[in-house]
Amino acid sequence: MATEVTMQTIATTYGIVEVSPITTDTFKRLRQLLPFGVVGMQHRDSQDIEYGIVMQCDDDEVFGVKLQPIDVDRKQADYLLQGNTILIAHALPRYLQHGFSGVMIPLPYLRDKGDRFESGITLFIFPDPAGKEAAVDIPYAGGFDKRFGSGCTAMLTAFITALKQSAAATGISLYTPIGLEPRPRLQLGSLLFGYLALGQTIVALKTTVTEKDITWSILREADITKVQHMPARPVGISKHDLRLAKPGLQV
Repeated sequence: MATEVTMQTIATTYGIVEVSPITTDTFKRLRQLLPFGVVGMQHRDSQDIEYGIVMQCDDDEVFGVKLQPIDVDRKQADYLLQGNTILIAHALPRYLQHGFSGVMIPLPYLRDKGDRFESGITLFIFPDPAGKEAAVDIPYAGGFDKRFGSGCTAMLTAFITALKQSAAATGISLYTPIGLEPRPRLQLGSLLFGYLALGQTIVALKTTVTEKDITWSILREADITKVQHMPARPVGISKHDLRLAKPGLQV
């Protein structure tokens, strides 16, 4: 399943990034690995398709691993949100070097607690049971692997390492997490959709693609020249609709 949108080219200081609609094979693979799949939603007055990454099915939610930050005020929260967005984009190419096959969705999030805010990073991790990540031997991997699948800890460790390397390379501070906590999607507040990695493919989840977005330059500087595009939002569905989001699943 792919959108009718034609390929776009994004000009950056480092060269062109080709942004093409998500391919049928990538879409099917993504839907296979995500626990509740993906739905396509066509706009009423156009042929454009937007996608919903299903993060809630009835009362069941998808869990992410939250890199727990300390609470800050709104000004600091906005600053951290921008910095985390840049660090995630910078870390993605480094993470790809590990050659994992599963899905990594690293997202900045902002949780409003009234007069204080959590502005952090959460990782939604869906390992490939047959992928390289499932064969990596990491001490004490049982907790996350048991909950999220064999290979989760390898993917988690690789991305956190990439974030630290990106912080050192860019000079943008990476906050020190006070914990790594599995949390359901609705406890994370607002998610800022940017990119996901499916194996060696980067997929942009942004609903708007613009050259003003600095993350394209960050990717191109790291020799990423091709990105697939699946404009998406987090959605919830009922179990009745699960067969549409994840065909072949027995419910």
